[in-house]
Amino acid sequence: MIPLADLIDSDLLPPLLQDFERIIGLAATLDLVRAYGGLRIYIPIPARVRPDHPIAKIIGVEPLMALAEVYGAEDHFPLPKAERAILAVRNARIARAYETHKTARELAAEHHMTERQIERILAAAGVKAPVDRRQGSLF
Repeated sequence: MIPLADLIDSDLLPPLLQDFERIIGLAATLDLVRAYGGLRIYIPIPARVRPDHPIAKIIGVEPLMALAEVYGAEDHFPLPKAERAILAVRNARIARAYETHKTARELAAEHHMTERQIERILAAAGVKAPVDRRQGSLF
């Protein structure tokens, strides 16, 4: 499977996460979102960045230091979940899987969704049903 960072359109990220991407890169930003998305986080001042800091354990000391230089010592602030960007990637993966002959039923089970939700995603993506090569011509 292709890594999420290779598929995400960073324009879909909230402004704070776009700034984080600029500072520490998309992969580290997404690692931080996976760990703390939707929660309030605190970035320490640069002098207090240590390898055992919980955020350093996720993204590394150097990326945390880079964030600390910009966001250090601010009050706790909420880290966005990046839902719009992550849903766009999920929907693109669903559309691609459907085009390669997975059924809506299989995709619904795989993604813990209803078949109707899958059908809506496919319709929004403009995906047509794959041609069933097993059925011969009717005429």
